[in-house]
Amino acid sequence: QPRTIAMQKRYFLPLLCCLLLAPVNSLAEAPGVTAQQSVLKGERHFLNDYPTHNMDGTVNVVVEIPAGTTAKYEVDHTSGLLALEQKNGMPRYVRYLGYPGNYGMIPRTVLAKELGGDGDPLDALVLGDAVPRGAVIKARPLGVLTLSDHGEEDSKIIMAAVGSPFESLTGIKQLETEYPGITKILEIWFTSYKGRDKDGKLPMRSDGMRERTAAIKLIGDAALQFERAHIKEADKPALDTDGNPRVRFSPQARNISD
Repeated sequence: QPRTIAMQKRYFLPLLCCLLLAPVNSLAEAPGVTAQQSVLKGERHFLNDYPTHNMDGTVNVVVEIPAGTTAKYEVDHTSGLLALEQKNGMPRYVRYLGYPGNYGMIPRTVLAKELGGDGDPLDALVLGDAVPRGAVIKARPLGVLTLSDHGEEDSKIIMAAVGSPFESLTGIKQLETEYPGITKILEIWFTSYKGRDKDGKLPMRSDGMRERTAAIKLIGDAALQFERAHIKEADKPALDTDGNPRVRFSPQARNISD
C-alpha cells in the first residue's frame, strides 16, 4: 500500500500542475468558431471622465486606432467602452493602408448635428510614434483637415503628440515646410480610405487644411457643445461676459495667445 500511495503522488502532482498551467481560453471556442466582437474597458469612461484640456494647454486624445492598424474601434458614447465596430454582422476593418497616425477622439466634445456636425465626438489624428489602443495621450493642435462625409461635417484635428518631433511645430504651414508631403498624404488618405460609393464617387470630400487657430476654436466649440448637451443647469460652469465658460490655464500653457 505505501507503494500504491507513492505511485498516486507520482502521477497526481504532474497532472495537477498541467491542469493549473493550462491556458484558460483553450476551450473558449469550438473548432471553426472565431470571436466576432472585442470590447475594451478603461480605468474610466473614455468619453465622459477625461477632461478635454489639461492645465498645461495640451489636449487629451483617446486613441481608438493606433497608427499603422486597420481595426475600426470606437468609443461607445453610453457605456464609455472601446468596442470593435460591426457592419453587416461582421467586425469592421479598413480595407486600405493602415491609419497614418494615432487616430481617436477628444473626450468631452461633440460636433452637434444641429450645427452641421455628425453628432459624434471630435476626431483627431495625432502625429508621433504608435501607441497602444485605449491610451489617453497629450497632444497639441496643429490644424484642421476639413472634411465632409455625404454633406455632414467630419473634420479631423491634426495634432502633435507631446514628446514627438512634431511637438515644436506651430501649425500646418510649418508642418508642410519641415515635413514635405505629410499634409497631402493625410488629405489623400482620408478622402480615399472608404473607397468609392455605388456611383463610383469618393464619399469623403476635402476643403483643405486650416491653421492652428481654427483647430483651437473648433476644439473649444465642440467642448462647449458637449457641456451644453450633457451637463445639468446647476452643474454648468460660470460664463464670462461673452457667454463662454470661464477657463483657467496654467502660466505655462502655450495656446493662450492663439
